[in-house]
Amino acid sequence: MVRHAHSSSLYSNSPSSLAKQLDRLVSATDPEANVATYTEVGSAERTEAMKQADPDDWAAWVPGQSDVGIMWRKANFGPVWKEPHKLTDKVWTDGHGRKHETWCATALLEHTDGHTLFLSVCHLPSHVQNGNKFYDNAQAKAWKSACAGWSDYWNNKRKKDHPDLAMLAADWNVDFHSSTWRDQVQSYFPSMFLGWKGNMPPAGKGTHGSRLIDGTMATVKANKCELLKDDDSSDHRPYGEVIPWP
Repeated sequence: MVRHAHSSSLYSNSPSSLAKQLDRLVSATDPEANVATYTEVGSAERTEAMKQADPDDWAAWVPGQSDVGIMWRKANFGPVWKEPHKLTDKVWTDGHGRKHETWCATALLEHTDGHTLFLSVCHLPSHVQNGNKFYDNAQAKAWKSACAGWSDYWNNKRKKDHPDLAMLAADWNVDFHSSTWRDQVQSYFPSMFLGWKGNMPPAGKGTHGSRLIDGTMATVKANKCELLKDDDSSDHRPYGEVIPWP
């Protein structure tokens, strides 16, 4: 089983609060994760917190081009390769005048039993959802282009590496409580399953307030996907899921 935890972090909260959350991850026994993905961990302090969480048992990787990272339990997985990849040339500018690019971080991990896992994580542009429609803005244009780029990237790697399981985790910044947005994301990854499918939390329960904007698309349906205990490391709530090997 792949037991995956994801947390969309928050730069404006302290690195020490992230370290406390990481301590929960590496010490948890019920459930016990063997891979984890994060967003907004690209600063030197946050990257160091990930690497120092449990260096004997957990590997951590945060590529410099992105703000996302991947962790895996060394007793279960080893990297075949890992790389950052720019998903689109479209950029957007935030309220502070900073330009943002959209990258994913991806690792092909080999399990001790020989199965391979393609694990990719991305932080997609925010302020794209206007009800059941897109805003007409640079963020939405970048979001659409990035999803198309992620789909192309995955399909290229699928044909080359033939992984036994692929998982694309993200802060998607669209609400999966709405079938419109579930269908929108599904259109980019038609052969994948949303982890929340069949595991949907109640209305009003989400990963960002009431909105369910974090999730995983995978080539195998999740047996379980659930909101995890909230903490003060972010304005997002983490989630965990269990996905069987094919």
